[in-house]
Amino acid sequence: MKRSLWMLTAVIVLAGTSALRGAGPDNQWLGVLWTKGAVSVGNAKVSSGTTVLPGDVITTDHGASAWIRFRSPASTMLLADTQVTLLASDAVPSFLLRHGSVVIDEKVADPVQIAVPGGYVLVKGDPQTGAECEMASIDNGSTVSVKRGIAEIHGQGAPVILHPGQSARVEASPEGGQPVAGKINKVIPQGQIQREGQSAELPLSLNQQINWNDLVRTLQTGRAQITLLDGTTLNVGARSELKVIKHDPQTQQTELELTVGKLEANVQKITAPGGKFQLRSKSALIGTIDTAFVAWVEGDKTRVCGVEGTTLVQSSDPNIHKDVKLHRHECTIILPGAPPTDPVLDPSLMGNLLGQTAINGSEIAGAGAGAGAGGLAIGGSTLPWVWVGVGLGAAAGGAVAGIVLTNSGTSSPVNP
Repeated sequence: MKRSLWMLTAVIVLAGTSALRGAGPDNQWLGVLWTKGAVSVGNAKVSSGTTVLPGDVITTDHGASAWIRFRSPASTMLLADTQVTLLASDAVPSFLLRHGSVVIDEKVADPVQIAVPGGYVLVKGDPQTGAECEMASIDNGSTVSVKRGIAEIHGQGAPVILHPGQSARVEASPEGGQPVAGKINKVIPQGQIQREGQSAELPLSLNQQINWNDLVRTLQTGRAQITLLDGTTLNVGARSELKVIKHDPQTQQTELELTVGKLEANVQKITAPGGKFQLRSKSALIGTIDTAFVAWVEGDKTRVCGVEGTTLVQSSDPNIHKDVKLHRHECTIILPGAPPTDPVLDPSLMGNLLGQTAINGSEIAGAGAGAGAGGLAIGGSTLPWVWVGVGLGAAAGGAVAGIVLTNSGTSSPVNP
């Protein structure tokens, strides 16, 4: 009876708070936050019943804690002195751990992804036993220890898979690396990621972390959907090059550069003072605050079509002051040293570009196929077992920050 009452209350709360902070289908609200003590979202102190969105930075003060009930069948605890950034995701919650400790309660098919300095970790269990993994942030890296399930670590080198009773360390680059901008949410894996400070290119793969200044390059028929921290999605077409120069979800400032190829951008609404979303090409500067558009860069020529909302297009030459505003089905052409042409209705071009940037389910069929003996299939490929030294307790020590991920039935210290 108590469980039924709690489930009914949770449903009512989730439904009743969807209007808070502008939550709704447009900004993909993720869930509801319950608090105990001083808890902040961004720079504002919040109370129980606050909705949380992609890109939210949640911080618990000393002695405080928080509990998030997500729209998906999952929840998470944030213990004292913890800060996380929520990432947009189609399936399970995904986090950027800045410092502190969290507990995730989840039993779903897809792995939970946690971004840490130097890489990211996928934690996966089964519906019966779930998974539990401890992560401790120490110096310029993180220690990962598995109690149940499997943890797949993606760092500087090849992926490492940990089983119960095993532990490993994720090392960040000596200079600390670039901030995280988002991750690969869908992919036809033909391409590379060129990362600043690394000579070797990374393969274009599902759940691959995207950092500031990463250059994403698709080859042949390869395509990628990048989900930024604030929930903005970028669909990169085949034979394209996109550089993610900057993405700061707190100040809502995003700068991208499309060198060649096709891109669809579906941008989350910008409300922060001074916030902006800009895409540059050789000839054009494209900006918006809440819209979707497609761009095609071919040599020095840039074509832009509006998909939803209003898109502002101008020349990349600061001496040319003419700009145009595009709405749905309207397109413009920009050449170097010239202003953008007046908008014309061209729904066929817009539809063609959308078709060349979208990733259909049939194109990525089999990405979640199970692995045979001796491997684990995550992100569309079977990875070899990598055995590392066994030893729990790596997180012991008063100055060590940590994280606990779990797919099992743990309880929350905060009682709504």
